[in-house]
Amino acid sequence: MKLTNKYFTIAGVIVLAILVGAVAAIFLNSPFETQQPTADMPDSQDRLSTSLPSEIETTEAEEDWGSTVEQDGILYRLDPSLQTVLFLGLDDGGSSIPGVTPGEGRRADTIFLLLLDSQKRETQLLAISRDTIADVDFYDANGEYSYTAPTHINMQYFFGDSPTRSCYLTKRAISRLLYGMRVDACLALNADGIVTIVDQLGGLTITMPGDYTDIDPKYEDGAELCLTGAETEHLLRYRDTSTHGSNEVRVERQVRLIQALVKKFQTELSVSKLEELLDSAGESLCSDLDAETLKKLISYHLNPETLTLPGSLVAGSEHDEFHVDETALRELVLALYYQPVE
Repeated sequence: MKLTNKYFTIAGVIVLAILVGAVAAIFLNSPFETQQPTADMPDSQDRLSTSLPSEIETTEAEEDWGSTVEQDGILYRLDPSLQTVLFLGLDDGGSSIPGVTPGEGRRADTIFLLLLDSQKRETQLLAISRDTIADVDFYDANGEYSYTAPTHINMQYFFGDSPTRSCYLTKRAISRLLYGMRVDACLALNADGIVTIVDQLGGLTITMPGDYTDIDPKYEDGAELCLTGAETEHLLRYRDTSTHGSNEVRVERQVRLIQALVKKFQTELSVSKLEELLDSAGESLCSDLDAETLKKLISYHLNPETLTLPGSLVAGSEHDEFHVDETALRELVLALYYQPVE
């Protein structure tokens, strides 16, 4: 589904999931089964080492199980040319260390999945609403696994006891949401990092995709502006939390900002300069991207159509809730991650 003038979420970072169909009975015994968390999952930065795991932990049987899918008499196989990068824009939070009560630490306010197709040399963005209700692994203050329960997916980042751990947990939650599809790498950036990067780029030029004069009088529909780092960060994150659907409304401008940022990377930076730029963000950034992946980010064509998860937004008891349409999501995953076997 295409991004419309109504919907989306925040920035600095990207994503992708998938489309095309499946009847429920077909998927009961397909790779679209949720991975169940276990008590022996890594639960500290020490156990994770200093880098993020390159893929979601599965058993050998689960990996084999997810390599092919049969639908309507057609056999589909996982596309070997795909690589996925998860981009997270973080809120300020009250603490980087989760307490007994969720909500004190950072959360993933912006979630994008970027799909890199080495055969087409193309990248595709998938936006995942922070309000998506999904299975989240809960951990206690000691970092011990407690239980898994459905809640807003942006909360998964909160339960890590370090940025590295939080990225790992979020990668796993996104993979589970997408029926076990791999998430190869992650880049997480907080507000300070966004400001630093945009300022070092000399600002970010964008044509306003709508009337945002409620944020700033100069943000008129169609206005072409060069934003500072602080202006970019504010435009990415601002929303009226008292209004239903405010998180979705801000997504379009966030997508435009991300597209402008990627374009800036591609036209002005080499891999080495991009590495230097990301390094300048310091502790504001957590990433396990390697040089080869960065090369793809700045050399592959970015599909101008950004995809969103299929589903519906409803008002929850306290916060908005985005509920995924499972049938449509299975179709999306099949279309994006699989190829028919000839």
